[in-house]
Amino acid sequence: MLDLLRGVSTADRLVRAGVWQKNTGSLLSGKTLGILGLGRIGRRVVELTQPFNMKYIAWDSSPDRHFANKYSIDFIRLDELLAKADIVTIHLPYSPELKGIIGERELSLMKRDAFLLNTARGELVDEVALYKALKEKRIARAALDVFEQEPYAGPLTKLDNIILTPHIGSYAIEARVEMETQAARNLIEGLKGD
Repeated sequence: MLDLLRGVSTADRLVRAGVWQKNTGSLLSGKTLGILGLGRIGRRVVELTQPFNMKYIAWDSSPDRHFANKYSIDFIRLDELLAKADIVTIHLPYSPELKGIIGERELSLMKRDAFLLNTARGELVDEVALYKALKEKRIARAALDVFEQEPYAGPLTKLDNIILTPHIGSYAIEARVEMETQAARNLIEGLKGD
């Protein structure tokens, strides 16, 4: 989110290419964050962004009203969220009915200066529609850590207004150790149940 709004990756690429160019970015403070999926990860995003004084709106099929009340989160329709959010971040599980939940129509509802982040599942975003929206500057920028086909080598790699990473959201030493520890605990609990 910070990279998207401040253009850190773009600035890095420019400096490496010998271009000393200072592009003006935006602050997170005061922005409206639209969260698709307010499960464990979506809730953690809210907690981590608290110091930025953001406004929160969310779309979820099973709203956690207690959490929403604690953090002043409004649950609204998806179309309304897309139209109001400065930043849309996706934290939904994949299911066939959610495939392409962000497609051409949904991207057309977003503000021209809006940002889209997908760290959930690649199938949730129509990559062809996203390419077209970014190329035509119908949304400002996007960041993807997940793709429908991985490794990804498609047309989005040709655009400057997108950050592409190779599905590394959980690739931190501490996170990997915790995941492996939890898997071992779950296995032990499962064996005890037999």
